[in-house]
Amino acid sequence: MTTTKNSSDLTFYIETLGCPKNRADSRKMRSSFLSLGYKEAQQAENADFFLINSCSFIREAQEETIQTVFDALKIREKKSPTMKVGLIGCFVERFSSEVKKEIPELDFTIGTQRYHEVGGLISEKFGITTTGHAALEREEVSQNPDSHKPFSWLRIAQGCNRHCAFCIIPQIRGPLKTYEIEAVEKQLTEEKNLRGKNGIPIQEVILVSQDTISQGVEAIESIIAHLSEKEDIHWIRLQYLFPDRRVLDLLKLWEKYPKLTPYLDIPFQHVSPTVLKAMKRPSDVELFSEIIGRAHSIREDFEIRTSFIVGFPREGIKEFNALENFLEKHRIDKLALFRYSHEKGTYAGDKLVETLGDEEKYRRINKLREQHILSRKKYATGLIGKTEMMIVDEVGRAEVTLRRAHDAPESDEVVMALLGKNKLQVGQMPKVTIKAYTEYAFIGEIVPLL
Repeated sequence: MTTTKNSSDLTFYIETLGCPKNRADSRKMRSSFLSLGYKEAQQAENADFFLINSCSFIREAQEETIQTVFDALKIREKKSPTMKVGLIGCFVERFSSEVKKEIPELDFTIGTQRYHEVGGLISEKFGITTTGHAALEREEVSQNPDSHKPFSWLRIAQGCNRHCAFCIIPQIRGPLKTYEIEAVEKQLTEEKNLRGKNGIPIQEVILVSQDTISQGVEAIESIIAHLSEKEDIHWIRLQYLFPDRRVLDLLKLWEKYPKLTPYLDIPFQHVSPTVLKAMKRPSDVELFSEIIGRAHSIREDFEIRTSFIVGFPREGIKEFNALENFLEKHRIDKLALFRYSHEKGTYAGDKLVETLGDEEKYRRINKLREQHILSRKKYATGLIGKTEMMIVDEVGRAEVTLRRAHDAPESDEVVMALLGKNKLQVGQMPKVTIKAYTEYAFIGEIVPLL
């Protein structure tokens, strides 16, 4: 770090790992720095403070976090010896003592409950005099990449009261704490302010939490109703719904609020009652089918995203075949497949015995993936010739990246189209005709604006 002790002369850089929920938490950190006068570095090597917002959900996420820490330390060693490197969030919460022992090169660590305080905590630790909202007043905030996207993730709750056998989240994030409308509105206002005058307007909001349905249908509806009244917001998307019976009531909201996207993100994790019981998850597989059927009865083009954990203890051939049969019977539009990771500290990791090796887990994953690709292609090619309103996510020199209302940003399919004579900007919502489908993307043609 430089010899100055004034925040207005110092910069920060945040590297966010993991899911969109972490992106929402990074925004809190970013806001806490900017409100105290710090500037945001556009490249890590130019930062005085390099913060890594970590993930530790599964082994791969843990490995990515560790590698990112080492990469940051390498940047400090080679390009910025005075840089302070810190690890924030889930990984610290879960492995606090190990982090301090194994990575003493880190300058600071902060857990999951204090994202909004990070700027102040670091200022206090390093004796920095803060200068108020200097960075905001200088309108330097819109340089962040997220400020140039037409969507924003908003947290509607924190923590989880469920205790799935494979999950460490309740131990890391604590019990469920729901957010009132005022807290959601505050996030939205904060995000708009952080974007500054040059930022892209927010056209789409994505409501996230560890367990979205546990807020209750009434509370969720109140948030959706509040956001639906905003003329500048065109799409409202829900993610991370737990498959309990309340989802059937929740689906009624799609008939009432047209801004809700025809998209259901609901991780089933498995469909064998034997495995689901071992997972400490709901084992009423008929409910899963009922939810899918109800969604498609509301809108035939309603698209379903779910996830399966493959290789969980007690998954034999019969249980694996249940996954194959479920995919054959139901139209699942987006499918995330995870290799079961035997995590110490979870019920499964401490109490259950692994029955499959990684090689077999990956073989099963690949088999399901191939089955899903063929199924998805059959449905997606049926969309060729359809014209829809889509949102512009990126604009290049000759082509534009768009997204259907049926796809969440940064995780689902996109639509690529040539610009031609069309002059488009990020956030615009032109009509686009689907012309072709590749494995995970569509090719579209922009309907000329009159």
